[in-house]
Amino acid sequence: MSEFARVEVEDLISDGVHWDRVWQLSRAHGVAPLVYRNLLTICPKEVPAATHQAFRRHNQANVLLNTLLAKELVMLLDALAAKGVRAIPFKGVTLAQTAYGDISLRECADIDLIVEQEAIPQARKVLWSQGYQLTSRDTGKKEESEEPYHFFQKKNGIIAVDLQWNMARQHFGFRLDRGELYGRLKPVGLPTKAVMGLAPEDLLILLCVHGTKHAWEQLKWICDVAELVRRRPVLDWSRILFQAEEWSCRRVVLLGLGLSKTLFDTSLPALVLQEIELDRDIVSLLGRMPKHLLKNPAQGIDENCAEALYMSIKDSSLERWKLGVELCRTETEVMTRFLPWFRYQSRLRIMSHWLRPVQRVVSRWVLSARMREAIVRWLQSSG
Repeated sequence: MSEFARVEVEDLISDGVHWDRVWQLSRAHGVAPLVYRNLLTICPKEVPAATHQAFRRHNQANVLLNTLLAKELVMLLDALAAKGVRAIPFKGVTLAQTAYGDISLRECADIDLIVEQEAIPQARKVLWSQGYQLTSRDTGKKEESEEPYHFFQKKNGIIAVDLQWNMARQHFGFRLDRGELYGRLKPVGLPTKAVMGLAPEDLLILLCVHGTKHAWEQLKWICDVAELVRRRPVLDWSRILFQAEEWSCRRVVLLGLGLSKTLFDTSLPALVLQEIELDRDIVSLLGRMPKHLLKNPAQGIDENCAEALYMSIKDSSLERWKLGVELCRTETEVMTRFLPWFRYQSRLRIMSHWLRPVQRVVSRWVLSARMREAIVRWLQSSG
């Protein structure tokens, strides 16, 4: 923490702090370990005993869980490798170690593994052999290779594993099982053994994609970006920007970096700062996330209006309006909900007005074509 931030914290505390609110927000945004560490460093005597106890118990549980996750991760990676499955840990304890230098300083819910799509069936078998079972998040109704998520829970345990080859939600998709990632892996030292994790440059890009997917609702996702940049002063920024452009997420990365600058005063290269400052969409969006930390949350952005965020942050006009057509076709809520920050909304409504008759014609044509095919099949079978 900078000296300026330290003084600011001391001033806020001297003015009076609602400690229950500090505790609740820390938990809600997944930053309780970091908040507690800084409180102990800056003003341990000012923190009420009840708040101390709440933070301490939470952190003890977090240390225990992350230690278990680290041990389980090492075992699973070995088991997967023995069956020829290449898996890359993403987020979780490897992120904690890479970005924070200590696995106890980040809250981790499960083990996220990037696995090549064609290796998903074999990876599932390995997890079954290790005592895991599918949860309701994976129905098994689709072909194994078509499911972007495969969520497993350890039988009679608290550890969960998420197999991923694609980061997806409605109107959002980003391929994770990219060959470039596997060719640039770096060792990450965990308590029991080093494992191969994402190169810092690739990790930074994926963190920005993940945060944007969830509309940066949790402060910890912005903190991840800020801490990674702070601990890695020799990041290859040219490669980051080039790779992000190749993966069609350059503005997504700029948004994540802009948020880290705005909230944590992250030191960024002049080229990156200039790109952020010249992008009016990004500048407009920076003050609206995380929504639940704003004085007026109604002005913020959350996952309920994420489609508008996705459209606003597309790298090109072609990509933006391809998504716009899809939003019109599905009549998503952002078409009617008033969003003062969404500058494409009025044009989107005009587009929807003109596309609606076309959709009706197409629907009738498809229906009539299907009816004709059904009649032909009936005549053929009766003949």
